[in-house]
Amino acid sequence: MQSTQDAAIRMLKVLLAASLLLPLALFAYAASLSYRSTFKAADERIDRSLEILHEHALKMFQSVEFTTVAVEDMIRDLPDAEIKRNEQDLHLRLKKLEDALEVVESIWVIGRTGDALVTSFTYPLPVAMSLADRDYFRAHRPTDVGSYVGEIVMPRLGDGQPFFSLSRRRHSGSGEFNGVIETSVSPQDFQNFYARMNSSGANYYALVRNDGFFLARYPVSGEIPDRLGERAALRQGIVSSPESGKYTVVAQLDGIERRIGYRKLVGYPVYLLAGIETSVVRAEWLSGMAAHLIFGIPATAFLFGITALTLQRTRRLYAESKRREEAEDALRHAQKMEAIGQLTGGVAHDFNNLLTVIIGNLDIAQRQLKSETLKAGSKLEGFVKNAMQGARRAASLTSRLLAFSRRQPLDPKPLKADRLVRGMEDLIHQSLGETIEVEVVNSGGLWRIEADPVQLEATILNLAINSRDAMPNGGKLTIETSNAFLDEQYARQYADVSAGQYVQIAVTDTGTGMGPEIADKAFEPFFTTKSAGQGTGLGLSQVYGFVKQSGGHVTIYSEPGEGTTVKLYLPRFFSEAREEAEAEVSVGDAAAGETILVVEDDDEVRAYVTEILRGLKYCVFDARDASGALDIFEKHGNKIDLLLTDVVLPGMNGRQLADEIAARQANVKILYMTGYSRNAIVHQGRLNPGVDVIQKPLTQESLAAKIREVLERGG
Repeated sequence: MQSTQDAAIRMLKVLLAASLLLPLALFAYAASLSYRSTFKAADERIDRSLEILHEHALKMFQSVEFTTVAVEDMIRDLPDAEIKRNEQDLHLRLKKLEDALEVVESIWVIGRTGDALVTSFTYPLPVAMSLADRDYFRAHRPTDVGSYVGEIVMPRLGDGQPFFSLSRRRHSGSGEFNGVIETSVSPQDFQNFYARMNSSGANYYALVRNDGFFLARYPVSGEIPDRLGERAALRQGIVSSPESGKYTVVAQLDGIERRIGYRKLVGYPVYLLAGIETSVVRAEWLSGMAAHLIFGIPATAFLFGITALTLQRTRRLYAESKRREEAEDALRHAQKMEAIGQLTGGVAHDFNNLLTVIIGNLDIAQRQLKSETLKAGSKLEGFVKNAMQGARRAASLTSRLLAFSRRQPLDPKPLKADRLVRGMEDLIHQSLGETIEVEVVNSGGLWRIEADPVQLEATILNLAINSRDAMPNGGKLTIETSNAFLDEQYARQYADVSAGQYVQIAVTDTGTGMGPEIADKAFEPFFTTKSAGQGTGLGLSQVYGFVKQSGGHVTIYSEPGEGTTVKLYLPRFFSEAREEAEAEVSVGDAAAGETILVVEDDDEVRAYVTEILRGLKYCVFDARDASGALDIFEKHGNKIDLLLTDVVLPGMNGRQLADEIAARQANVKILYMTGYSRNAIVHQGRLNPGVDVIQKPLTQESLAAKIREVLERGG
């Protein structure tokens, strides 16, 4: 007894130290998580800025490209001499094109020797004005490079501002080099747009060629190099990740450290940069942590004080307990001997009953084994193997039926469907074989969706395999992702479709197709056009159930001999904040000191559950039936946060127990355990819709996650 008391005193001393050290450790861990989360949020702001910059720059470049094409059509097949003769008329026409776009400074037509022939800037041109030394002329002379983005240069006429050029090669009738069409673009228009985006004053934006030449940037202060060196972080990043990436760098000019993201402009050798000062991100992190300290310091002081007081009172209690213990020893010894006598008789009686059952069953088993031949016994392994194969097939069919009935457990996550499909290309190629051509078509600016990525991959692969079966002699499979809007008129045609924004995934094959009478039944479970033994008829049913459970819509379009298209519509995901929150939740989150009352009539199951919960640091009370649970609740109801009860109990069932406890204390959360499916319980009327249920068999991971979900949900 003395050793136990000494151990308790030592434990309280440890708790006293832990009341200071543990909060400090938890604060350091939380600070680390918050730091990573804050920088992750900064990266997401950079990504959103890059989306805006990309859309703006692409619109500008395409507009300038359209102007260049219009000039090319205007002077097509005209010799240089004819262009000079019509210089005034062409100047006026070029001037109209220039005035139509604010970003265009001027438009030039240059001959094969580099002489300017006509421009929107002025009329007439000075005699023998040569532009042969400009980079936008030299780039096109050796070969056709398509659209060329030139460096920042100063104009040679007037007092204009610096510009960069977008140029194309002129071809003669025989396809040879015949000069250049050049459009001068103002960097100032880009910088003005960047200035409007920089509301906080801590952001950085730039437009850079792939060889490091700056075309536009904001803010601009002092003498900044016109070109980044080969060892610059941006150029090194482009080498390793040519489409997009991020890096952190300290600027040589102002010494400010920034987190910068870059993205290639589609169709052009140009990159867009967006950055934010890391000091601003750290300030946001420090502000958030200060808010935690306001509450954390008083709570830690309170915990330390309570532990110190407990230690002092425990010492006094043990001293008093020692005096009483000596007086009670004699009485306790007599009572113990009486109890042992009664217990021994009871154990002997119960143990004899148990031996009767065990010996009787062993005797039956022994006689049965003697009646079997050795040959029959050797088949036991084969029987077990066949039984296991049958069980696995049954589990697979059950999983598919659960998918169709929309009761499979999903783990939805925010994701980009185009990236998921791209990641599946190799798997789809391997699954379909060499006789089927696979094409994946993605559209720009695809919205996010929230879906279970594993189940979505299985759905797409399921559709691809169905298409393969419809193309026995080979063909083409096309998977296309795009944004879609289902309007009210369309939604009225389908009872379970809501109007709104969706992401469409269309799977199209060139197979045999099907008539409307078959297409109407394609999603029905166990319906199949395959021969017996070649399919269960649950493939498209699984697709249908997954899409419906994900809040989406699915359609099928097919004609005999013309192929089939299956379109999946999954709702657009809007909440970025929710995505961040979900990324921080894990099954292994520690318990927050909550108390759980476990009610289960099966002793082994109850022991298993309570052992799991105590291992998860919960305080646990347990009872075999409702009566015992109510007794515990009568004594400790103010401490209990969650009732975890089996549905079927002797006497009062789980639902009746939950109703009784809820009437006594409304803030107790309820979680049911059952070996039946959720639908079966609802159909039998045992539980109301919307209650929380976890199905047996239980695992530690599923139980821990479900309990945290119920406890952390708002009341």
